Amino acid sequence: MSGWGASLQIGFQVWAQNVAWQDLMDAAAAIEDRGFDSLWSNDHFFPIAGYELEINQHIEGPIFEGWMTLAGFVARTRRINLGCMVSAAGYRNPGLLVKMASTLDHASGGRLVLGLGAGWYERDHVGFGYEYPAPAGRLDRMEETVIAVRGLLDGDTVTMDGRWVRMLSARNDPAPLQHRLPLLVGGSGERRTLPVVARYADWWNGEGTPAEIAGKNAAIDRLCEAAGRNPSEIFRTVGLPPPLVRESRSEAVDKLTATLVGHGMPPEQARMTAAGSEVVGPLGQVAEALARYADAGVAQAVFDWPPPFDEETLDALAILRRELGPGR
Repeated sequence: MSGWGASLQIGFQVWAQNVAWQDLMDAAAAIEDRGFDSLWSNDHFFPIAGYELEINQHIEGPIFEGWMTLAGFVARTRRINLGCMVSAAGYRNPGLLVKMASTLDHASGGRLVLGLGAGWYERDHVGFGYEYPAPAGRLDRMEETVIAVRGLLDGDTVTMDGRWVRMLSARNDPAPLQHRLPLLVGGSGERRTLPVVARYADWWNGEGTPAEIAGKNAAIDRLCEAAGRNPSEIFRTVGLPPPLVRESRSEAVDKLTATLVGHGMPPEQARMTAAGSEVVGPLGQVAEALARYADAGVAQAVFDWPPPFDEETLDALAILRRELGPGR
């Protein structure tokens, strides 16, 4: 386990699709009870299986709304940090989003993280009547939203007349329970997204290999210094695919393959996805993969967590969290 980062934390983005409400809430309680660090809903209106757009277009099935799911998580937990990974900027007026987040921060006793991203999935937008501009437009919308949200969270009176965000003397009262409710920005683009992270975010969530994440972290550091901000003010997280822990890699691959097929991924693609993941296999292999992310500057790894929720994997990762992770 050489190179393990003593400060690495573990969280879960729990899929709210193809699952009964009670099982979803029980999963939230199980994650907290085992001592993990964060619990996230996601912001999709149609179920997905990975990021293959052509596959996702044909997947149907039940899925719960992310912020209402998050409210359920608040009610079922007492300690763990909570958030939506991440809210797409085009789905909710930013003033309303801040009011929602502030309300849940009070309801949770000050545990909420407000996550924002540009929104990548066209079907979610178009299917429910939201505008889906080209990437530059989505990034413009995200940046305007982040500026408005940051101002409201900071207690400012916000007036904006932007392309995407319009406000007139908006205020957020009551303020969040936390003195500074953390704002997380998700995305890894160095030209548009990371400068927004460096200027406004408290947390960052990226995706990629350890080498890619190390490069993004270095870019954030440079951008913070250019903006006159201490890079240590930004908590670095990475989104990781679903883990599956078994004594043998083949057994773990088989199990995750079946789970992904159950969510609509074609069997051949599901097996390739499971077999290509470094967090599918024996616990030692997963630990080494996490160690590489810790060495890349990651403070917390956030796993996708699809139902049916695998208790054996959760128990194994809890052992890893206790033995190698930080204390609370």
